[in-house]
Amino acid sequence: MNVCKNFKYIRVARDCLRNFTGRVTTPKSLSNTFIFEPLQQRELIRVHGAEVVPFLQGLVTNDVSRMEEPNGPSSMYALFLNRSGRLLYDTIIYRTNDPDTFLLECDRDASSDVRRHLRTYRVRKRIEIDTIDDEYIPWVMFNKNGNGNVQVRTTKDLFISPDPRIHTMGTRVLVPGDINVNKLTKDLWCNHDAVAIGATPECNYKLLRYRQGIGEGVKELPPGKCFPLEANADYLNGVSFSKGCYVGQELTARIHHSGVIRKRYMPIRFTAPITNQFTVKSAAGANVGRVFGHAHKHGVALLRIQPVLNSEQELMVDGDRCYVDRPQWWPKEEGFKRSFAVD
Repeated sequence: MNVCKNFKYIRVARDCLRNFTGRVTTPKSLSNTFIFEPLQQRELIRVHGAEVVPFLQGLVTNDVSRMEEPNGPSSMYALFLNRSGRLLYDTIIYRTNDPDTFLLECDRDASSDVRRHLRTYRVRKRIEIDTIDDEYIPWVMFNKNGNGNVQVRTTKDLFISPDPRIHTMGTRVLVPGDINVNKLTKDLWCNHDAVAIGATPECNYKLLRYRQGIGEGVKELPPGKCFPLEANADYLNGVSFSKGCYVGQELTARIHHSGVIRKRYMPIRFTAPITNQFTVKSAAGANVGRVFGHAHKHGVALLRIQPVLNSEQELMVDGDRCYVDRPQWWPKEEGFKRSFAVD
């Protein structure tokens, strides 16, 4: 099956590049300047078949059937769990023009494991599972001032999807792998309503995630090490509590209804670069969590809620002071007091 038939945006994107190559444009304002970055650590898997929706419905935490609705989402955040309800892999699912075909974005290092996991549960279903890594690369476009999704001229031919987690994570674009990188970062959008520039060490997608406290991939979300609600799947629109059964559903529902969630992923700031010690400790020396990703004095850590957010004690990593912020995108505290369970 040719994926190009499902993504007419390829032709439009190439036409835009030909028309705008060589022009130099001054953005109308800084709010219209966006970082446009290829996600080299992410890979796309194509899942195709007449039973693709019920197949995925039984494997992921979110309600894939909503993507079949006329006004359903174009993309969806979800997690694969093991039988004991612990997180295995994170994914973003993309709808295509073919109702029997979905694209799954996953960590490149876990791509073969994800495909093996899918094939394990395929049984007798006529489902085709293959990587399209040589055809498409997921890109992200976000405003460095945190204004959220890109405002572009709408066209039915342009495939573009807001990040399904939170709006500050920007917009996903699936780009053919043979398009020149330099061309993509110059005047991509028509009418120059926005100007795209390349990522820098001080402003990139990884730092954006760390400042929001969002883990991604097997290094930051190690398989089998946490539950989906600890990874904030409920706050990131990644889990449905009204759909039918799926692998790991029973324990996820039980934790949700009990309200007892002792740990969650949060953003963490360092006063000094960390080296080999990633354990977060209180001033008294008690372990309160662990850092799973860090860059430029920012990171993401799985931390115990009560001692980190509900007290004023100092926190340390590798012998230096660190600070934990309550993510702004979390629901208001009044609405989920039970989530802050006391040990």
